Amino acid sequence: MEKLEGFGEEIIHIIPLGHEIDRAVKPFERYKANKVYLLAVTETFGKYSEDMINKQRDYVEIVKNKLEKQGIETEYRNVDMFNTLEVIKHISNIIVEEKARGNRVFVNISSAGRLTSVAAMLASMAHGVKAYYVVADGYSQSEEEKKKYGLSFCRQLRLQFIENLSLQLPKENEMKILVKLCKEGKGMKTIDILKHLGSQKVPGFEKYTDKSLPKMTRGEKINYLMKLNKGMLEKLEANGYISREKRGRYNLIKITQSGIYVAHISGELK
Repeated sequence: MEKLEGFGEEIIHIIPLGHEIDRAVKPFERYKANKVYLLAVTETFGKYSEDMINKQRDYVEIVKNKLEKQGIETEYRNVDMFNTLEVIKHISNIIVEEKARGNRVFVNISSAGRLTSVAAMLASMAHGVKAYYVVADGYSQSEEEKKKYGLSFCRQLRLQFIENLSLQLPKENEMKILVKLCKEGKGMKTIDILKHLGSQKVPGFEKYTDKSLPKMTRGEKINYLMKLNKGMLEKLEANGYISREKRGRYNLIKITQSGIYVAHISGELK
């Protein structure tokens, strides 16, 4: 379905897919969708068996064909579904992109494994979109049934929409620090974080650049440092997202495991 300028939002579904068919396609017998993103692992990533990957490719192809026959645009993305952070990152990316286009997003949390469901749930709640669970009527007993329905079958459509809890994420500019630390993969000095904020044109830090540093007075440099520490780093540290370590004259800022999760959930990591 084509979206015309000023004619409202599109309905987008994100489906992390394991060995399921019914649970992925059943909702569209009743509910409309403009586009579906299918996320599945269809490469070995150097650690998964070819047999498992080939089976997953079959499920992706079956689900994709069924959706396209209903006139639903389908985009497939290869994701390491056994890596929780990767799942969170990809789902969050899509949500952020589609919400920026003014579209409404739904996430199916029932068509893959338990860890994937948890990751999908976290991403949905963090970005305020609806997650839903497709209730199965039973489980396939034979290989023939698995090829037809997936691991479980749905005689009738029963959906459970999950109530969103408010997850308080860091503010936009604080998130820029976490994303940068996550990308770097190592500790950063406060001066380097200040330069990053300057390069990102963060309000209040735009003038903190390599070019302007030699012209700054000691007082101006201290003001920038205090603004960074009091305005951002103290909050991030209090929430357990970073740690600060004294190294001689400098503080070394490191991202914690919690901070890494938040950076992945931001939708800013590509």
